[in-house]
Amino acid sequence: MIIVEGPDGAGKTTLVEELSRKLQLPVAPKVVDHNTNAITDLVRWVDYNIEQGLTPTLYDRHRLISEPIYGPIMRGRLEPGFDDFHWLKTRQAQFQTLKPLVIWCLPPVDIVLHNVSGDKLNEAVAEKIQQIYWLYWNEAAKWKSAGPRWDYTVDSLLGLKFSIEDWLKRKRLA
Repeated sequence: MIIVEGPDGAGKTTLVEELSRKLQLPVAPKVVDHNTNAITDLVRWVDYNIEQGLTPTLYDRHRLISEPIYGPIMRGRLEPGFDDFHWLKTRQAQFQTLKPLVIWCLPPVDIVLHNVSGDKLNEAVAEKIQQIYWLYWNEAAKWKSAGPRWDYTVDSLLGLKFSIEDWLKRKRLA
């Protein structure tokens, strides 16, 4: 489970596509639309995802990380099920015990602001992107088993590729 996380405009989707191509890894299907509305039962998806454990799959965000950031900001609430404290706490603990590789896409905030400015597809996200960015910054800092912080403006894709290959070997997923 290789998760690429970060705010809109941080280069996640481009990174996931490149890594999928270079590492020959599948990409997990999206489970929310561009407005962060669920297109599947997210609680069941999370339960199933954790049950599967570590797999050599790329994720363009994982709901256990992104929903607590995007839900309250974009919808004023968490997705149903995520508002169950016991369920969320239990799943977060199980998730972190798996020790997925999380790549935090966090180029400088000015770059992200520029990338989403004028985004007609999702003006609501563009209006709140600075809040979202700093919540991701804080979340990345809290993770004990955090993977690298990725800044596409300065970081080498080749170095990241080698780090992921090493992680896959150590986890016996390659």
